[in-house]
Amino acid sequence: MEAMTNEARQFSSEFDRIAHEVLQLLQQVPAALLDHPFPTPESYSIFMLATYLVEVGEFWIVGQIGKKPYSSTSLAEFCAAGTLPALVSRYQRWLKEVHDILDSLSDEALDEPLAFALAPGGLAHMASMTARACLQQAIRHCGLILEHMRTLSRSLLSSAEGGAPVNIPGISATAEERQNQDGQT
Repeated sequence: MEAMTNEARQFSSEFDRIAHEVLQLLQQVPAALLDHPFPTPESYSIFMLATYLVEVGEFWIVGQIGKKPYSSTSLAEFCAAGTLPALVSRYQRWLKEVHDILDSLSDEALDEPLAFALAPGGLAHMASMTARACLQQAIRHCGLILEHMRTLSRSLLSSAEGGAPVNIPGISATAEERQNQDGQT
């Protein structure tokens, strides 16, 4: 395999890591619990969070950097519908687009300003960021959603195993806990 030679490929590698962890979390949680929300008021299910994460990625990578049209049916409403196989396929399509867009992007192109809408839906207010800043924002946003998914996944798995649910929002697993989880796959 060719070594990563530029920063954009490093970003695509990070999106790969995040997406594959999301897909692993979705596979670990029993199907009956995918739409079960976190045990706090006004919370979201792991399926909703996974859908939101891919839509955030599509918005930043496909829409803003790739300048390609994409359909966002739930980003504004923060809802999700569909099946796990359809969501997995969507992640696969998104990752292909991530690589198509980023793997050939030069380091110089990362410094170019991109005009973008501050939110999906064609808002009239436009701003400008560099491609690098858009990628950094996307990584931060996706990482935050992934942390919420990790916490919810631990809670759901604990509940499914008959243990006390982990229901402390905002508390993420330690690196050791994540490593132990990864070893149990």
